[in-house]
Amino acid sequence: MKYLSTILLCLALTGARAQSVTQPTPKSIYSPQVEQNGSVTFRFLAPNAQKVSLIMDDAKPRTMSKDTDGVWTYTETFAPDVYRYTFSVDGNVLPDPNNPYIKPLFKRALGQSLAHVPGPKTLSWEVNDVPHGVLSQHFFKSKLIGDDRDIRVYTPPGYDPKRKEPYPVLYLFHGLTDETSAWVTAGRENIIMDNLIAQGKAKPMIIINTLGYGAPEMFDPGTGQRTKEAYLKNEKLFIEALLQEVIPMVEGLYNVGKTKKYRAVAGLSMGGAQALDAGLNHADTFNYMGSFSPAVILLDPDWNKAFPGLNESVNQKLKLAWIAIGKDDFLTPNDRKFIDWLKAKKINHQYKESEGVHSYQVWRRYLTEFVPLLFK
Repeated sequence: MKYLSTILLCLALTGARAQSVTQPTPKSIYSPQVEQNGSVTFRFLAPNAQKVSLIMDDAKPRTMSKDTDGVWTYTETFAPDVYRYTFSVDGNVLPDPNNPYIKPLFKRALGQSLAHVPGPKTLSWEVNDVPHGVLSQHFFKSKLIGDDRDIRVYTPPGYDPKRKEPYPVLYLFHGLTDETSAWVTAGRENIIMDNLIAQGKAKPMIIINTLGYGAPEMFDPGTGQRTKEAYLKNEKLFIEALLQEVIPMVEGLYNVGKTKKYRAVAGLSMGGAQALDAGLNHADTFNYMGSFSPAVILLDPDWNKAFPGLNESVNQKLKLAWIAIGKDDFLTPNDRKFIDWLKAKKINHQYKESEGVHSYQVWRRYLTEFVPLLFK
């Protein structure tokens, strides 16, 4: 019996060695491959897949081609910028496993890959040889929402906790499915701020990125409910936590002004709607409001309920209400209706439409344009 066991073991080891010899060595995948002329090649190894597509911000699937080694490839030339992308592999959406540059998603194991096509140093999101600010992260228990969460903080170059004049603060919100790091990973807020401050275009300020979910259970696997009631709860508790927990915590941790003249609020998509809520409904708290591609569809559809008591008196309280969206954004029709509603109520605001879709290519430019208007 012992002899038989020995023979079987030898056969197994021999088979394993033979298998390892005959198996092909995994091919090294270089993705994304960015050339100086802006040409980008995306690659994904999936020899058994039937269809692989590249998905980018415009949501138009780009069909990839498979070579004899099972590597799917797609090449296109892009203008200098930073682009989000994923792969659709037989219907399963995946980030690029060969690219460490990624934007995480809230309560999801996978995120969105990022491809940087470098451009001239005059672009606000390109790293320059200037003084750089510091990024920090703080964790806290939200008693209102009932979870442990974080805030991300940008402090400007040379931040002085003992400076006589306190620093102004911009509370900057992310979009739906994102988490607190999104404005840094995809938005490059810290690089934009470093450049604007060095150029004298923006005042040194602190930026706070706080988690945008008052009802985070919406994202729990198997139990999440994306209903109108859930979104309204999400909005209500988010604003309450911002006013009652986040702002007091920031003012305890940092040398910041504690009156409205030192506070601004802005955000993109879901965060853009939250900025409208915070700025228009709490003009005694904030002096400036910026809303980038606001998802007003996440607010109460009766805007008189979403903004109770909003009237012309806000024009004497809020120094700036700045709203912008891309012409080809899927939210543009709703936002145009909201702008008409603001006009009917005679609420002072600045509104612009630019080229672009629902993407960080638009939002980085809006942040670059909005920040120099603050704290004048």
